[in-house]
Amino acid sequence: MKPGQLFEQFEKLAEKMDIKIIQDKGDFKGGYCLLEKEGIIVVNKLNPLEQRIQALGQAFSSLDTSHLYLKPAIRELIE
Repeated sequence: MKPGQLFEQFEKLAEKMDIKIIQDKGDFKGGYCLLEKEGIIVVNKLNPLEQRIQALGQAFSSLDTSHLYLKPAIRELIE
C-alpha cells in the first residue's frame, strides 16, 4: 500500500474511533493525548509522510483497536 493510502486509512480509523488527527508545524515529535476527554493525535507536518505514518502507528498502538477491522498493512504498523 502506498504511503498516501496508508495515511488515509489511519484518518478513517481515527474517524471510527472518534479521534482527531491534527497536523501542524513545530519542533515536536507528536503522539496521542487526551484533552478534556477528546482523543487527539498530533502529527508534525514538517516530517516526511513515512515518519507521520510511523507516528500514527505508534499512537494507535496504545489504543484498543481489537473491536475494529483493520487492513493487514495498518495492523502491521500498529503492532
